Amino acid sequence: MRITRINASFGVLQQRTLAFAPGLNILEAPNESGKSTLAIFLRTMLYGLNTRDRGLLADKNRFQPWTGAPMRGTLTLESEAYGAITLQRDTLRANSPMGQFSAVYAGTDEPVPALHADDCGETLLGVPREVFERSAFIRQSGLAIAPDSELERRIAALITTGEEGVPWSEAMAALKKQRNARRLNARSGTIPTLAREIDAYSDTLAALRDQRDAREDALREADALQEEEARLRAALRTHEIADVQQQYVAREYAKRDAESAQRQERQFRSMLADLHVPPQETLLEEQRRLEAADALTQQQTEADLARDAADAALHALRSGGRPPPLRTRGLLCLLAALLCAALTAAALLLPTRLPPVMRWAGAGIPVFLAPFLWELRRCKQLRRAYAHDEARQCDTLRDAEALCTALRAQRERILAQILDAVPVGDEASARSYLSENLARYDTLSELTRDAHAKRLHYESCPVPDLHGIPAYPVTRPPEPPEALRAALAHVSAQRAAAQSRADVAAGQLAVLGDPAVVEAELGQKREQLAAAQAEYDALTTAMEALEQANAALQSRFSPELGKRAAAYFSALTGGKYDALALDRSFRALATEHGAVVGHDAGLLSQGTGDQLYLAVRLAICDMVLPAERHVPLVLDDALVNFDDARCAAALELLQHIAQTRQVLLLSCQHREAAYLADRPNVNIATL
Repeated sequence: MRITRINASFGVLQQRTLAFAPGLNILEAPNESGKSTLAIFLRTMLYGLNTRDRGLLADKNRFQPWTGAPMRGTLTLESEAYGAITLQRDTLRANSPMGQFSAVYAGTDEPVPALHADDCGETLLGVPREVFERSAFIRQSGLAIAPDSELERRIAALITTGEEGVPWSEAMAALKKQRNARRLNARSGTIPTLAREIDAYSDTLAALRDQRDAREDALREADALQEEEARLRAALRTHEIADVQQQYVAREYAKRDAESAQRQERQFRSMLADLHVPPQETLLEEQRRLEAADALTQQQTEADLARDAADAALHALRSGGRPPPLRTRGLLCLLAALLCAALTAAALLLPTRLPPVMRWAGAGIPVFLAPFLWELRRCKQLRRAYAHDEARQCDTLRDAEALCTALRAQRERILAQILDAVPVGDEASARSYLSENLARYDTLSELTRDAHAKRLHYESCPVPDLHGIPAYPVTRPPEPPEALRAALAHVSAQRAAAQSRADVAAGQLAVLGDPAVVEAELGQKREQLAAAQAEYDALTTAMEALEQANAALQSRFSPELGKRAAAYFSALTGGKYDALALDRSFRALATEHGAVVGHDAGLLSQGTGDQLYLAVRLAICDMVLPAERHVPLVLDDALVNFDDARCAAALELLQHIAQTRQVLLLSCQHREAAYLADRPNVNIATL
């Protein structure tokens, strides 16, 4: 098979179209231009895109087209079995990149029925994806080979009879898994599990015996507590009966007291009716009138005192005499003023006959007249005040006498009304009559209240339920009801706890099952344990035999793989290393020409190590890839660590290999193209 053309929208490749020729194809491109992307694209077109991976480095996320366009691509190839065909993978849903697949014959729309999305690469190349990645798909970061069961099967098939049976690692892993399943895994191993189950059944039998004994003990305790509980309930019932009987007696006593009080009340009312005692309201009204008369008496006494006081005050005022009309000092001032006036008149009539000093006597007139006038005004004020006081005292005396008269008349009127209302003849008898009959009504009220209270007491007495109560009086137990209730609650709790333990034990017995069934299952588990132990011993024997067979097989195929890889390694190193040994984990030991001791691959330089594993890859391609399919060889910067001489040797070797299978060499350097320029069967292109 060979690849002729691709068109890719994949990662950095934007609708990029490339054509490939038979033989050796060298594709030059600088770093980060899409060489590794192209290699992954070729693998994806053949084997599909793994959409189960997660994270940014998953292929479905890592190689999304940078333009945001859907991921898609076409691959045209020529196959020995199907001729020229075109593979196409496209993206219809965002959650299924490259999920749409089609395979048609080139230049037509006719599908190739044998090619499907999942197994297209294996159908065309004859090997699954894992074998292709570990043989013909060589990247710089993946030169070292990891062991793989499919790769081992192919190598073993070529070395042995050619039948692709189960490889040693899978058979050994399967046997080891079966053996571990029986003993090694302490949690899920058959033998440990059976041992635990046997212990569990043994514990179950012991638990059944313990639970049966516990249930019987709990039931016996519950029965004893139930008897004590019945005794306490009977004692409480006796207290209840005594209480009911006591309530009945108390109610009967209350009934008799109520009836007696009502009878006394009726008799007293009948007595009042026989005595023709006026209604209590009438008596109260007359009592109020009598109290009003008493109040008038008190007021009359106070009015008499006020009248006597007013009369005494008037008598005292009049006994003191009226105020004098004018005091002596005023009269003297009047005479002096008249004298001064006479002298002044004489001075005016006889101005020459009187001494000059008398002419000025007129100036003394206002001096003496002013005190006289003041004294005259004071006398008028005193007389006016005396007259006012006398009139006021007269008015007070007159008012007091009028009030005494009015109070006396009002009291006499009230007494007349009282004597008209009660059958007596004087005030003292009226007072006695009212007091006596009101006391009788107080007694009636007291009898009424007592009858009402006793009636209420009777009605408030609970009506005892005499159903089931014996007529004869019962004797109370010595224990008080509170102590009995507390003891009953304690005993009931103990009985409930004992019953609960019995129920739990019964539930445990039900859960644990029938002892006979448990013993039968225990015997069955012991038989299974013996059988599992026998299987474990047989698997151990089989693993030992398989280990011996593997040692024999390793001695047969390891030299063949090492021989083929050594030939390639010698060609790549210019004959410096001519021997190579590989163990089953593909750990390599390289021996220089003429040396006795080999070197581990980890001790070689980076370039020599890459050359060693490239040789192993090429040897594996020869051994595992079907020769009739001519599976293309893809190398991504596989020669980047080679020096010029060994790079030239590798190119010569690849050109030789390209005579039988197509080789795609992706390189970031120009030396490969420069070395093979103008060589036949070499196609040089740039990305």
